[in-house]
Amino acid sequence: MNQLLIFLVSILFSWSALAEICDPNPHKVKALADVSRNMCVQTLQSKQCQDLFAKMRANGEKPEEKALKCTSQTSLSRAFEASWDYTSGCATGGWTFVKDSFVSIGTAIGEGAAKIVMDMEAEKAANAACEADPHGKENLFKQYNGSVPKILQVSMPKADVIKKTNCATIKGILHLQSVGKKNDALTVIARKRSLKNPNFTAEEKEYMNWVQGNAPKSQKIDLVGMAKARLKEMGIQLECYNSKEAAAMVCEAIAEVASLAGGPAGVALKAAKAKNIMKIAGVAADAEKATVATKAVASAADLAKAAKLSNKERVLAAEKSLGRNLTDAQEKALIKAHEVGAGTGRGYGTYSKADISEKTRILQQAGFSSAERDALLRQGLAGSLSDTRAARDFANKARLEADKLRVSGNIPEATASYRKASDSYEVFLADARAAKSSRDYWVGAKLNASAERYDKAAEYFIKTEQATARSDVKAQNIFEALNREKNELRVIAAKNPGSKSAQKNYQDHRKLIEAVTNYKNFQLGDAWKRELLKP
Repeated sequence: MNQLLIFLVSILFSWSALAEICDPNPHKVKALADVSRNMCVQTLQSKQCQDLFAKMRANGEKPEEKALKCTSQTSLSRAFEASWDYTSGCATGGWTFVKDSFVSIGTAIGEGAAKIVMDMEAEKAANAACEADPHGKENLFKQYNGSVPKILQVSMPKADVIKKTNCATIKGILHLQSVGKKNDALTVIARKRSLKNPNFTAEEKEYMNWVQGNAPKSQKIDLVGMAKARLKEMGIQLECYNSKEAAAMVCEAIAEVASLAGGPAGVALKAAKAKNIMKIAGVAADAEKATVATKAVASAADLAKAAKLSNKERVLAAEKSLGRNLTDAQEKALIKAHEVGAGTGRGYGTYSKADISEKTRILQQAGFSSAERDALLRQGLAGSLSDTRAARDFANKARLEADKLRVSGNIPEATASYRKASDSYEVFLADARAAKSSRDYWVGAKLNASAERYDKAAEYFIKTEQATARSDVKAQNIFEALNREKNELRVIAAKNPGSKSAQKNYQDHRKLIEAVTNYKNFQLGDAWKRELLKP
């Protein structure tokens, strides 16, 4: 059996080692495991997971071999999985095809991914040297403690405990201890910061200075985030699978999204990875059905050609596709539907729900059947290509118009204009070729909050910190940004009780805070949540 992903395996260490090394009080560890297990069971029993398992059975698969495991050990490790380094495991575990893919991709993202392979080869050599050194395991603790402030340091366990634990496991334990201690420290610091005269200890001050000095200085490509987003697009419910299957799909998806930077040479790789992902997921039969179902959809080349048709050519193409002549009313409706969204930068694949709904309504009123409407839309005969630059320009203009309407007190029209702006800005945010900064995601968050799309706003606000590798620092930065703006808007609203604009700005920000604190894949400490949710 292939070696499991090394960085995931390292946290599936023995229960005795966990209790003895992670905390002198094993009851504290057990309490965490119990909470994690309860959450795991709830996920496993959820409708979406049960529906998935039923589908897998219908496809001849055995879901029990792939499903989430809710034992004490695995549920505890799964609780920390979000902050674990998947990419390292991809290159060194049994998934050698991913390693080969990384090396062959080249160019921007590919080079970064290929570097993981080199780093992990060095890591394997370091682990071997550690095992060979009589003091190697003790030195891991000394090296860790020497690199962090006192508040994060871990006590050296007894010699007999160290002896029965390998170097890779010790690194995993130190990682988990680091996460837990950082969360504890940040919770205490956040609570003290809410006081009028916070009295920080010397250790807490040392930690705050250390955090500032270790904040990331540059942006980096988030391969794991991109991979998980790709899995979500494919309809993969990652949370329903056990660690081994979930890690395998993340690794495959990393290779697929990395291939985006590989040009034409990456096309075959991308297709192969998508097929592998569906196979691992146990829904390969569904993937085959989906492939057949999408044959009616035009290719990228066909869509580009359809976008350039003249009105007369568009009508002729529609008649050829439908196998009948159009009435005068239907010809006019086809052109009118084609023009929906013109000037907004939105197009095939990026039209908003409102755009699709309006196109459908126009065609339906002209007498096109459901099958005909579907064919015209899928074949690009009632649409245009998207344009990222035009979309950003339109979004900026719509936002400025919305700002004016809100200041004037016309909240309903302002909200409608913000929605138009966010629809077009989405074209830019969804464009994998366009570089995006934290500021870009912040703009997306504010547009969607003003458009009363608070869940989407929360998603983008959290992405403003996507370049921050450490989850504790990311959480702290998001807390501080939300809290700072909340306090500023609250003061403005209090000073201007008659201003609809000031009140609405404050209300939208409060709704954004609620969405962030409830966001499924993002964790804030309870103390921070309470502080943010205060009026």
